[in-house]
Amino acid sequence: MGSISRDKVLCVDFDNTLFTGSKDFPEVGKQRLLNKLVSMYVKHKFYKGWYVIINTLRETEKGKEQAIKALNEHNIPYHYINENIPSAVAKWGESRKIACDINIDDRNIGLIGWLLRRFG
Repeated sequence: MGSISRDKVLCVDFDNTLFTGSKDFPEVGKQRLLNKLVSMYVKHKFYKGWYVIINTLRETEKGKEQAIKALNEHNIPYHYINENIPSAVAKWGESRKIACDINIDDRNIGLIGWLLRRFG
């Protein structure tokens, strides 16, 4: 039996994961060492053929525009923001919950997440 091809999806949080948090929301924070490491991982997966979805609470136009501008300025590739890939929508329907294989968020990556929040 042949192998089944399947879309691989990486979902990554924006604030406090790719960039530090900012007290002047919707301004985007800085990219410190740990944020840069996460960004490098995102780039690696993107160029390996994974879908990259940016997951963020930045729903307002201004907040979302700031995020897109920061992603582009730092050459962080992505396919979607707050949207599932088409095959997931076809299978599960429209949902705010992102279907993914790997989810990176400052709240769910243990020591690295703690470091991101503490020193970000």
